[in-house]
Amino acid sequence: MNNKKALLGVVIANALAVPALVQANELEIYGTVAAAVESIDNGTDSFTQVNNNHSVFGIKGGTDLGDGLRGVFLFDTFLGTDSGDSGNGSLFGGGRDGYVGLEGSFGTVALGYHGRPWKTSTNNMDIFGSTIADYSALMGSTPGGAYFDGGIGNSVIWFLPDFNGLSGHVQFGADEEDDDTSDSGLQLNYSADNLYLTFSHDIDGQGSAPGVDDITATKVAGQFSFGASTVGIIFESISDSDANTRDAFWLAGSHKMGSLTLKLAFAQADDSDAAGDDGATYLALGLDHAFKENVTGYVIYSQISNDDNGSYGFVSAPHTSSNTKTTVAAGEDTSVLAVGVKVDFSLKK
Repeated sequence: MNNKKALLGVVIANALAVPALVQANELEIYGTVAAAVESIDNGTDSFTQVNNNHSVFGIKGGTDLGDGLRGVFLFDTFLGTDSGDSGNGSLFGGGRDGYVGLEGSFGTVALGYHGRPWKTSTNNMDIFGSTIADYSALMGSTPGGAYFDGGIGNSVIWFLPDFNGLSGHVQFGADEEDDDTSDSGLQLNYSADNLYLTFSHDIDGQGSAPGVDDITATKVAGQFSFGASTVGIIFESISDSDANTRDAFWLAGSHKMGSLTLKLAFAQADDSDAAGDDGATYLALGLDHAFKENVTGYVIYSQISNDDNGSYGFVSAPHTSSNTKTTVAAGEDTSVLAVGVKVDFSLKK
């Protein structure tokens, strides 16, 4: 009987401690659920699909450690909304971002995986981001197969503190196989009122084989808002061997009219130093309708015009669209019309 009473006392004590534990920790559950009907012409054939558009589920939080120090964590994952398959054979797919670390006057230092500095520097400037018309169709991509609109795993991450509008993001991915394939990146930003400026430089390690160079991407960008309008421009240069050496730029603008937002973007990738005549241009036009602050409907038309040897196409990925017909043959043009809806959610404790 005494043992039962003691056990009951422990259970009650633990139950009473739970509210205090919750209050001592900050916790947020958040995410986005989005899908679109996409009619795509890949230059060879036309297809209509219902596709997932960058749906995610995440949890983040922190614990006050005193003296201005917090223990923080982040974990989120991709979701599948079209067939229940997010790429890993289930509703929940692969990790998007995730880390654990410490936050203080020095910013945040963490260990885990996260979008690389190239990606995070202009992620919020991509007005067609998280859709089939994501700017990574041209930006951050090369005819040689380089792709910078992703993340770095197994990494040390440092988000610098904001100082009078200056901020930054530094990341280094460990070379765990000791084969000289570590990735790294640096980003510096300046924000003031309606102005945003950013610079990033990333390195994609390619190993130590003779004649193989690391791929580097350097980008400068700026965005300015005035009234109901916003304009942004990006210049980038990617280089290593000839096939991955090329310049590109992206220009976009948006204008809010009540619950509607009109969006227009143009991009051009120059010929690479390999075969030549393998560049492309990108054009996207869209209209968003905000049903509520967290519910948006959207219509998008986008096209990519390739040079004779160009093979740029829309990106099929968890952070864009699950469209399976985006591959384009050299010299072919491609276009897409998409109608979708997204719902954002957040619960803080």
